[in-house]
Amino acid sequence: MWKGIRFKYELSLFLSMHITIIGSGSYFPEADRHCSSYLVQIGKENLVFDFGRGVLDGLIKSGVQYYDIDTIFISHTHADHCVELGALLHICLMELPGFEFRKKDLTIYGPKGIKHTVNLVMETYGLKRAKPKHKIIVNELEEGDVVHGDVWKVQGFKAVHSKKIECLAFRLEADDRVVAYSGDTGDCPGLRMACQNADLAIIEATLSNELKKQIEDGGLKTTGHLTPEQTGKIAQECNVKRLVLTHIPSFALEKYNYEAQAKKFFKGEKLIAKDMMKIRV
Repeated sequence: MWKGIRFKYELSLFLSMHITIIGSGSYFPEADRHCSSYLVQIGKENLVFDFGRGVLDGLIKSGVQYYDIDTIFISHTHADHCVELGALLHICLMELPGFEFRKKDLTIYGPKGIKHTVNLVMETYGLKRAKPKHKIIVNELEEGDVVHGDVWKVQGFKAVHSKKIECLAFRLEADDRVVAYSGDTGDCPGLRMACQNADLAIIEATLSNELKKQIEDGGLKTTGHLTPEQTGKIAQECNVKRLVLTHIPSFALEKYNYEAQAKKFFKGEKLIAKDMMKIRV
């Protein structure tokens, strides 16, 4: 009996989702808060959600090399969410003879437009002539599409961030546990579907109430981003168990109390994301 219990416990640990926040910042360049990226390790697989500036260095610090990445999910093609794909493709496609460390294909998923973006990157960096042993596979996801791995599945939901490009929020499920990731978005049905009953939701909270007012007073629209209050309200209404507020520049965190603003609505455990933060689900 005890062997059976121990086996189930060890299997649970194996299938747990181990999350490392690689990039917790916005598009501002900072030494300690890099652009958006989140590593999810399930069993022996390494999934990366978004691939902004500083991701490769952050992955190395977390013990993951470029050749360890199995699958990448891109929420949208703004630079702070995908700019380092160029560096990744360069090394994957141009490994030196005798130093070919990558032993598997790399699959990239994203919204409509991701194929065009990757194609432009490959043309710009002269990578089309490369003949690697392992392929780069790029797939575009429509609203509601589901991607299945060996022990996980990811569903994409339409997010509302930009009128010019398609954007997705993601819902990752493995072993009866759910992690939601917002990408950049305003409050919308797609985000709420992704977050419904999630064990953990990593949701952008770019604009404090004060910062939102300041930007809008300057004549700019802020509908494509969330405040901590909005993030907290969404998480509470979607029955999220744990909430991580992310995509926040340091200058805003130093000046405004993001956690207190989220606490007005969300009653569960809440964390302010920071680079190299580790979470087990």
